[in-house]
Amino acid sequence: MPEPLTPEYLKRVQKTILSLPKGPWEIEPSEHGLPDQVGPICYLETWSDLERVPVIEFISFSREAMPALFGEVARQSDRIRALERRIRTLEAAQPQAGVRHG
Repeated sequence: MPEPLTPEYLKRVQKTILSLPKGPWEIEPSEHGLPDQVGPICYLETWSDLERVPVIEFISFSREAMPALFGEVARQSDRIRALERRIRTLEAAQPQAGVRHG
């Protein structure tokens, strides 16, 4: 299982995403009609056109997906921290097991 993402790593991802040119990044064909450029990235070369198109589509999709996915990770992390605080508060308010009152 992968290690949890650290706050430092999440900040680095956010900084990288924010430094990118704005999207969406359109796929543009070459003079031969083949997909060749995605936004500011041009002349993508692979050994096979069967590889080229999925790679170009992935890059185009990633420009929009990465900010959304990163935002969801941040929201989930915030929610987990809030729930952990709530659990600690509830646990602290409950009488200790084995301790008799009254």
